[in-house]
Amino acid sequence: MAPSGSLTLARFPPEGEVGQAKQRQAAKDSGRPWAPVMPVAVSSATGTNHQVRLMEHLGKLSKRAEENTRAALQAARDADSEHNRLGALHTILAGAMALMEREVEQGYAQSAESQKLKGQIACRKGCSFCCHLAVEASIVEAILVWRRASQRADLTAAVHANAHKSANVDPDQRWKMRQPCPMLGADGACQVYEDRPGSCRAFVSVDAKACERSLLTAGTGNADLSVPIVPFPRQIETAISIGVRRACAAENLQSCNVELTAALHLLANDSTAPGRWLAGETVFRPYP
Repeated sequence: MAPSGSLTLARFPPEGEVGQAKQRQAAKDSGRPWAPVMPVAVSSATGTNHQVRLMEHLGKLSKRAEENTRAALQAARDADSEHNRLGALHTILAGAMALMEREVEQGYAQSAESQKLKGQIACRKGCSFCCHLAVEASIVEAILVWRRASQRADLTAAVHANAHKSANVDPDQRWKMRQPCPMLGADGACQVYEDRPGSCRAFVSVDAKACERSLLTAGTGNADLSVPIVPFPRQIETAISIGVRRACAAENLQSCNVELTAALHLLANDSTAPGRWLAGETVFRPYP
């Protein structure tokens, strides 16, 4: 069954995967490779059949993404040119996002309440309040964003100009800075929209005014950081993202998430970074 449901209040900036940094450190201390963990459904007196089925479904999504990603990573390693290597990596993003979009649409079709939520979505081109959040992305996503951004001098310049201000900044501090993503255009639209990370795709608000209020009051004595969102796209995206990163770990590749601005800056300054990552080197700084 696809996830569905009612609105929930999210705090801006939203929390990442809790405990990820501690898990990485524990694995490093013990000499073990680290991979993100997909929660397992366990029947209990406190759980419901719906919750168990939901977790089972998300687990299957994660596994499917993991299997698809491993095949694409192997193809990327075997590629005989940079063009073919990036093409193989792009199949990971294309497959993951197609899976996510299909599941999200099924979620909206689950019930009359979910269908009503879809009609209330406030996200529009030019509405860019959430584009001031720190963007947590997989390494594959960062590489593909850079592939598109590197073709434009203005986006390359924006990466260099923004890096010293916002790269790897704490999410709460980044939100208070009101520093836009370097991929945000003057028209308020994402300039790499087709290749934007899953975390950007999954954040769905039904109240643009609440998003604006959260941004403008961040860091003030009257901060109001609550924003009503549709929660299940984030559940789906998290499951798929874990699958992609577990595939990276299984292929002995660095499998952490990265902060997008920092990763883009690294890629802008080091054209060998994608190849070294695919060769198994630790190249990127984990985030959070």
